Amino acid sequence: MARPRNIMQLPSERFDERDTMFARMARSAGTEPYDDYYQLRSELQDVDDRLRMMPKLMSEEGLYFDRELSTAAWKYFDDIDDISVDRETVCDWSNRLQKASNKTNLIKKLARQLGAIAVGCTGLDQEFVYTHKGRLDANYGQQIELSHPQVIVFLVEMDFQRMQKAPKADTLLESARQYYFSAVIAQTIAAVLKQAGYSAKAQFDAHYDLILPPLAIKAGLGELGRNNILIAEKYGSRVRIGAVTTDLQLQSNQSVAVGAQQFCEICRKCAQLCPPKALSMAEKESIRGVQKWPTKVEKCYTYWRRVGTDCGLCMSVCPFSHKNNWFHNIVRLFIKYFPTVHRPALWLDHLIYGR
Repeated sequence: MARPRNIMQLPSERFDERDTMFARMARSAGTEPYDDYYQLRSELQDVDDRLRMMPKLMSEEGLYFDRELSTAAWKYFDDIDDISVDRETVCDWSNRLQKASNKTNLIKKLARQLGAIAVGCTGLDQEFVYTHKGRLDANYGQQIELSHPQVIVFLVEMDFQRMQKAPKADTLLESARQYYFSAVIAQTIAAVLKQAGYSAKAQFDAHYDLILPPLAIKAGLGELGRNNILIAEKYGSRVRIGAVTTDLQLQSNQSVAVGAQQFCEICRKCAQLCPPKALSMAEKESIRGVQKWPTKVEKCYTYWRRVGTDCGLCMSVCPFSHKNNWFHNIVRLFIKYFPTVHRPALWLDHLIYGR
């Protein structure tokens, strides 16, 4: 049976990281980056200032504040910049990489040994590279020039049980934990490549030069869902993405279809259950030349600040995000290859898991 393919679309222009919601919230009044940004985007200043006045994520004022879980989540985010890779692992794998006849397979094996559940390689299209840095004041506004022709993209799994507690603090802790572990994997792979004589750069939380979901799609790791999150085979939206760019020539994977684009047309479960109604119930729109469902990011982030977590409800209710077991994998296979079963599968999902 032929494996379904997913048609990959390139955006019409590059995106500025300064315009992401996280970067906008990183600006502080009275600083040069704040003044510079709102000279460029004066129409966003009022809404952003109102958001900044709301309780911060993981603060005691949040609806789902949990001191123990929030403290643990903060520690993961704080420790990301202090990761030390295992030097013995780096030396061993760099030696193996230098000798390997199939370097692509070896890098994939390394990623999986480090904890990745899926890994793919693809050419790096400049359309997916941010134009400017925006997350940190230290490099705010710096133009991004990334000449690496290749990118290694991998996924880490978010625990099913913790994600079922969305939008409570359990999901925030799991999110932070997987951002941290994806950073460990990315930095270890980058260190191996560098020691083997190649140029490489790890791409991880707050240190991205790239927009990762479309590159994960291009590398054959899934499709984009109505919730504008990657939907991966066997794990659905319960994944975090990490990447490493490099000049090592790799064998590229082809994009694949998991049935999500067609299934999302009829499902709408994430949009129906989204508390702030930030996800679209309507048809796709052209956004920077790409046909996709829009997300009202200000509404989404306002809810985050209200509850004090990063929600995750759209991930947990997605029918593709159920457990990775034989029953659900059989259903996923039917959804992938037989569009006629989409409506019965959605009915079954409502029957078992509710609406």
